[in-house]
Amino acid sequence: MRCSRLLINVIAVTSTLAVCAVPFLDHPAVTAQGANGANAPFDLSDQKVIDEGARLFGQTCTHYCHGKDGGASRAPKLRGRNLEPDYVYARITKGTPNGMPAFGTAMPEETIWKLVAFVVSISKAEDR
Repeated sequence: MRCSRLLINVIAVTSTLAVCAVPFLDHPAVTAQGANGANAPFDLSDQKVIDEGARLFGQTCTHYCHGKDGGASRAPKLRGRNLEPDYVYARITKGTPNGMPAFGTAMPEETIWKLVAFVVSISKAEDR
């Protein structure tokens, strides 16, 4: 009984890690088409937008998959990847098969673009 419980826990943890890691594995830093050709409603390099995105990222993205400040955790690191805004927007809104869930219907578009601003800003930063 104890061995089977341990085996189930190991399988659950391994499955969770695999699912969270898929979204950013082997995805080159190229521009992907945003959902419905969506364009950011504000300047993604505006520090106030980036700061708001950082706050939202800390509240919604770091508890389960992503590491604080974009470091590696259950999902791959975001720092130092030089990701394009349309690519990040598409990943957040559409998700990936067997990986990151789609948040396009769960979050307002403005919230998603604030997260994009933050993720793009940290993707250009060097690893710590």
